[in-house]
Amino acid sequence: MRKQHIPLLLGIVVLSLFLTAALFPTVFTAYGQKETFGPWLMPSAEHLLGTNALGYDIFTELVCGTRQTLLVGVSSSILTLLLGSVIGTLAAGKGFLGGLSNGVINIFVLLPKLVTMIVLATFLGSSSRNLILLIAAFSWVGTARNVRAKVIHLNAQPFIENCMIQGYSRKHIILRHILPNLYDVLLSRFLLGVNSCIMMESTLSFLGFGDLYHPTWGTMINFAYKRGAFLRQAYAYLLSPGVCIMLLSLSFYLISLYFEHRQAAIQEK
Repeated sequence: MRKQHIPLLLGIVVLSLFLTAALFPTVFTAYGQKETFGPWLMPSAEHLLGTNALGYDIFTELVCGTRQTLLVGVSSSILTLLLGSVIGTLAAGKGFLGGLSNGVINIFVLLPKLVTMIVLATFLGSSSRNLILLIAAFSWVGTARNVRAKVIHLNAQPFIENCMIQGYSRKHIILRHILPNLYDVLLSRFLLGVNSCIMMESTLSFLGFGDLYHPTWGTMINFAYKRGAFLRQAYAYLLSPGVCIMLLSLSFYLISLYFEHRQAAIQEK
């Protein structure tokens, strides 16, 4: 087995565990998400991580929170990718539209992202849809800048010049020749974008802007902090969501690392 395959396999194994928990939670727990027991029970064979202030099994909450965390992270990353691809491609062009797109990118680069998102989340309200849209609206800049740089590089290539000489339209060149050559940038930005979106969602949920009806791991940490997990010494309640966030982010990073090494090897050849 090649060494560069090891991160890919590790990432796939860890991600597969979380996907299984998201799609088939009963594989990991026999309890219902709202099934109640005694409050603040210590970890045991019946309750691996104990119970919280309301008597819910913490491990079951953790398993059920996987789906919502992945949903918000992946959905936000997809929207981020679409926004970044469109704006980055437009910014690589000349004329009024290219200048306007570059101006929008420069404005969003200077914005204090977290502070602005907190202010907007206060007015928009806490729902999963609003959170996804808010994260995507302030996370596309890095993708747009990478796409812009790649498109400028492609525009200088001989095959693009040949297409222009032969009279192909700009739309045809973008759809048939530029976008297919952006797959390496888009794949890398998507995988890393899931990480940043999950971290941003966890931060906002911990601060109290998450969807209380569909809790994520960030919301779990918020509940644990507010309901006195420190005083009850329920450290598993505080630490387990953070560990899951770290492992899920690590799985996407390891997968992206493999594709980066593969792309670098192709370029060397």
